[in-house]
Amino acid sequence: MPRVKEVTPENGSAEAREIFAESMRQLGAVTNFGKVMLHAPSAYKAWLMANKGVRMKYLEEDIDFLRVEQCVVIKTSMLNGSPYCLGHNTGLAREIGFTEEQFEAIRGDYESSPLLTDAQKAAIRWAEQVTRLKARNDDELFERMRAHFTDRQIVELTVLIGMWNWSNRFTEALHIDLEPEDLRIRFHPRRNRAAAKG
Repeated sequence: MPRVKEVTPENGSAEAREIFAESMRQLGAVTNFGKVMLHAPSAYKAWLMANKGVRMKYLEEDIDFLRVEQCVVIKTSMLNGSPYCLGHNTGLAREIGFTEEQFEAIRGDYESSPLLTDAQKAAIRWAEQVTRLKARNDDELFERMRAHFTDRQIVELTVLIGMWNWSNRFTEALHIDLEPEDLRIRFHPRRNRAAAKG
């Protein structure tokens, strides 16, 4: 049970209802995270905009880079011990082809795993160093990142790591409960909901 009352379409403002609609378009759901964050509607609007511009676009543009993005989100959430964010993001990762064995590799000795690409391994290490505030002086790792990613991609990955460090703390501090699996966000919400019905 969250520490603060959730905002719903019934009790929210007109602005909140617009943001609910955007969440449904983008993610196929309004999460408990969103219902709590809607107490600060500008923050949730900014979150959705960043998620759409930094992550969701890769569903169409570059699925391999989206997989790298999921690696950093998952590793960040593992480091912070955030069951809420892990619940959503392992589900999203499964949707784009990740296996349970890959999740175990991300959690453990990812550097030696044959189940992850060199680019994914570099990004996972980057997530560790950024989360632990050690990336600033890790020039060797930064050069490794440059070998795999453009400046834009490095910035986008770092944005996602920052977003999920924030999200992990937000959901834990406010006791936000993970939704049942059928109510969680999806990369392909319409397709997945139709398949479940039919």
